[in-house]
Amino acid sequence: MRWHTPATICCLSLLLAGTGHAQEFDYGNYEALFGEPVTMSATGKPERVSDSAVSMDLISAQDIARSGARDIPTLLRRLAGVDVVRESAGSSDVGIGGYIQPLVSRVMVMVNGRQVYFDGFGEVFWAALPVELEEIRQIEVIHGAQSALYGFNAVDGVINIVTFDPVDDKINMARARVGNHALRNLAATTTWPLADQAGVRVTVANDHIDDSGISSKTPANLAYSKDPARRALSVSAGARLPDDSRLNLEASHTDVSQRMISSSVFFDARIKSDAVKASYTTETAIGRVNANASYSDVNLPWVASQAIANVFRMDDQTGAAQISDLFKIGADDSFRLAADARRDRVDAPLVTGGVLTGDLWAASAMWEHQFSPTLTTVNAVRYDYFKLGRSGSGTVHDYLYSNADFDRADMGTSVSSALVKTVTDEDKLRLSFSRGLKLPSLMNFGQLGQYQRQYVNGQTVYFEGNPNLAASAVYDYRAGWDHQFRDLGATARVNVFHDMTMRYIGSRNALLTYVPARFAQVTTYTTGSVTNGLELTLDHKAREGWNWGGTYTYQRLHEHSDGGLRNAAPVNKVNANIGYGWGEWETDLYASYVSATKGVLITAGVPTVTRTVGVKGHVDLAPRIAWRPTDNLMVELSAENLWPYKDVVTQRMETSYFLTLKVSY
Repeated sequence: MRWHTPATICCLSLLLAGTGHAQEFDYGNYEALFGEPVTMSATGKPERVSDSAVSMDLISAQDIARSGARDIPTLLRRLAGVDVVRESAGSSDVGIGGYIQPLVSRVMVMVNGRQVYFDGFGEVFWAALPVELEEIRQIEVIHGAQSALYGFNAVDGVINIVTFDPVDDKINMARARVGNHALRNLAATTTWPLADQAGVRVTVANDHIDDSGISSKTPANLAYSKDPARRALSVSAGARLPDDSRLNLEASHTDVSQRMISSSVFFDARIKSDAVKASYTTETAIGRVNANASYSDVNLPWVASQAIANVFRMDDQTGAAQISDLFKIGADDSFRLAADARRDRVDAPLVTGGVLTGDLWAASAMWEHQFSPTLTTVNAVRYDYFKLGRSGSGTVHDYLYSNADFDRADMGTSVSSALVKTVTDEDKLRLSFSRGLKLPSLMNFGQLGQYQRQYVNGQTVYFEGNPNLAASAVYDYRAGWDHQFRDLGATARVNVFHDMTMRYIGSRNALLTYVPARFAQVTTYTTGSVTNGLELTLDHKAREGWNWGGTYTYQRLHEHSDGGLRNAAPVNKVNANIGYGWGEWETDLYASYVSATKGVLITAGVPTVTRTVGVKGHVDLAPRIAWRPTDNLMVELSAENLWPYKDVVTQRMETSYFLTLKVSY
């Protein structure tokens, strides 16, 4: 393996640097040059993952090919420090660092740098992501508060999904998968070269699986048993222009139906998502400049809930733009300046008092300084200004707030600082501090509706958002050590962290207020939490022979006021994998253990009974065996949940078997 000095890598990086999120350089060539995967997500310039100033895990295309997984949350739950809760056969929630709650996302999720966070509910709909596993080059998972680099809501981490480049990477495949629970899945990806330096990739997919695993099969629950179904179309195009600048265009459409769970209350929803994005990168006299713009429309034609009186619709439109400049002053200092603008608009007339809007403007700066070839610091600061608004009127009258009450702003500053020390050729240390900001969702500000009477002791009770909410600060302290066992071809990583969330915002944190002839539960703050954790990783990867690895996570989440769920997050999590590849065959086994947790069980009626119940710890096994008789054909038999388990009180994840046929061409 060829090794390069940090100075050499830094110079090469600046020749190719962009915003850090798009497909703007040849990952393959630089992986071969640096001897390991390359990322742009930490500072905006290409660098080896091992040199990154942030605590980052990377799932490569090779990892995905050997995983036997059929979705991204399955891949993520095998990482240290990542929590995944399965709410149904088609729905998942993902958290980092111990905090995970339905309809409250504290993790920024992006596809090629475009945020896919659904501002209406403050949620990421994983099934609605317009990407298939085969077109993913790598998934970058950054741990800790990253608001200084990515803005509001990246307070627990960032997950950036990077797809293959349609210019440099020719991905052509067709996949068919069948399984029990009536699973059927078809997908195809084709890449066409448009010219010497241009290309376009088109991907289509269709998925279905029967809903299963409702542990309490009451008529009320079974009425919300929605079979998960998904249809997706995405187009990605790119071109290197004659002046060596780069243009990328993306467009996608997904249509998903699924069941979700909030506490033990079921939701059925249809989610239609359309998105477009354009980015342009060029070298100038003042550095490498990138500009990008995106628009998305997440339309929920219907949402039905056990607890909400009306079936309602919701339309969430988001427009975003960013411009950044990456430049170098002297031999040891790199800078990145950026400006962002974002507008969100939520129209949900049956559950809001009008059309909700949120306008965001931000400015940020990053400075990387190399004290010596073995010591580097990366510092970032970002200022966000958020303007809330509400116009028109909804179907339900708002007795508490007028539109004028929504005419207000919130603002704040996020900072981060990291120090990276190369101790030996095999050892690297990281120390970091960051302050992030968690902004309430638009529905936290302006949700309005009526509960079903059987869920509030037979009374007439409305739920209300609160336009007076403000962003909450999250402080993150981390220390990490990486060690290369070169004789074993393995990497070990140790991370310890301490997080402080100053206050929580959410619909469960409510004050009961009297309005004419009824009561209203008003969203408010509650006291925050402290999380302490330890993450251990040991990993060995090879294309032939043995693969093996494991992770251990210890985390204690101490919530000061949480409605009976104090210290409910699982304390211990273990992942292990072993596999072997020989000739035409591959076999792998993935195992995981998650310790016991707690959940809320709500029993409708008069009186309504709400109680905290235990969720047992569980072991999950996922084996696979694959046969590749040619370079273009793969047949795979895999399974998930060989020992069925529960992540939540009302949902049991059943054993699933899959047979997959994949053709590359």
